Amino acid sequence: MMRTTEGTFETIDGLTLFERAWLPDGDARAVLVIVHGYAEHSGRYQHVGEALAARGYAVETLDLRGHGKSGGDRAIVRSFSRFLADLRRFVARVRQRHPGLPLFVLGHSMGGTIVTLYAIHDQPAVEGIVLSGPGLVARGGISQLLAPVYSAVGKLAPNLPLAELKAETVSRDPAVVEAYDNDPLVYRGKIKAGMLRAFDEALGRIGDGMETVSAPLLILHGTADELTEPDGSRRLYDRARSADKTLRIYNGLAHEVLNEPEKERVIGELLRWLDAHSAPAVSGAGVASTAGEGAVGAAAPADA
Repeated sequence: MMRTTEGTFETIDGLTLFERAWLPDGDARAVLVIVHGYAEHSGRYQHVGEALAARGYAVETLDLRGHGKSGGDRAIVRSFSRFLADLRRFVARVRQRHPGLPLFVLGHSMGGTIVTLYAIHDQPAVEGIVLSGPGLVARGGISQLLAPVYSAVGKLAPNLPLAELKAETVSRDPAVVEAYDNDPLVYRGKIKAGMLRAFDEALGRIGDGMETVSAPLLILHGTADELTEPDGSRRLYDRARSADKTLRIYNGLAHEVLNEPEKERVIGELLRWLDAHSAPAVSGAGVASTAGEGAVGAAAPADA
């Protein structure tokens, strides 16, 4: 059994952001904060939240500024520092709601960019960082060559629509693609020049700071990801100074590994990793701590 909550909170610059949670009926064993990706919203993680709440985890998430039910200009920020400020405020609220519990932060795609910046700049006292298809480096080829152009245009005309995000790239599951394309809370306009500029600046900061990441780290990425570069996940795994780090590269999976046809297996691996890094289950949580599938502290081999 589980329960859900919804609410709002204010940012330091006066925006109203939407928040939601999936909570176990009994005492939670730990808390997972989820930071969603570009153009989407927190409601797309309902299946993840419900699966984890059923295993005794409190799952807390928000709609990023400019996304979903939150305020702000649609799908654009001047700097990822705005996202970081919002995440800090949200994490503080989560800690107040769940005092003393182990806390993990999961970021998907652009959310992975934000969470990695958070790990670099804040060095947060968390039990672990989880990244799903994170955007950590510019994609190769023409996208990488155009990055400086996008950055320059983004300064002069930040709201200029430039690049299209194709729904079929998010998942190999046609039902997921259809739901994504028809979700009124998913932004379906072109990516704006100012957003691309902010993203490029964030990637530069990550490239300069990967060695400073020290929290326990789980990275999940599909080899068929057309939106974010799996090599970025490999670079972070190689360069992070975390003594406890695991890289899972899934052969053939697309961008949203938590929304692929194999999602139950991926969520199962996430749960095993969280179990291994959490305190033993408290009474009512209904789950005992188990070891993760891959060897913690070493990259697990790619799946067949």
